[in-house]
Amino acid sequence: MRYALAAAMAASLLSPAAMAQTVSGVAHTNAAGETTTVFSVQPRTQVSATDYVKMSADALNYRIAASTLAMRKAERADVKAYAKADLMSAKKERDALYAALSNKDRKITRPSLTLSSQNAASLELLKKSSSSFDNLYLTQMADAAPSMWALQKGYAMTGSDPALKQVATLSVPSVETGYTTARGLTPAAVAAN
Repeated sequence: MRYALAAAMAASLLSPAAMAQTVSGVAHTNAAGETTTVFSVQPRTQVSATDYVKMSADALNYRIAASTLAMRKAERADVKAYAKADLMSAKKERDALYAALSNKDRKITRPSLTLSSQNAASLELLKKSSSSFDNLYLTQMADAAPSMWALQKGYAMTGSDPALKQVATLSVPSVETGYTTARGLTPAAVAAN
């Protein structure tokens, strides 16, 4: 019951834009050449460079905070290992994003470390969670991935800034892997809800 309430609250935090995304099959091909569907959302296009930076930094800062918390609070060893890997990946992606903010042609202001209200509420929900922490953490990571993928994939395809397009291109497989791993670690009964 407690988890159902937490999951309902987390679902209510999804932005209308994320929930209104057009359904479309997005496939991923692994090293063996096998193709599987990863997401069912359209890449997000028409995003300015400054908006891309703000939204990416917010998502990455949330992942860093949530994964840091999960390394402390998670009960399952595999969830702690996932959190550690996701923390390292998110920090690496954020470093690449920050490195791309300045070049000879332009300078984009480094975004604030303050989380958006949506991500702050998700993090607060995680902090208050006790017995269902592992499942809530995995669910939040999986639920956040499609909108982050749509942003990264869309900017990689149609972004106006070459340096940020490269950052987005490198982020796409990371988001896909993180999503697949989180979904794989989520118990079937929880994932079905």
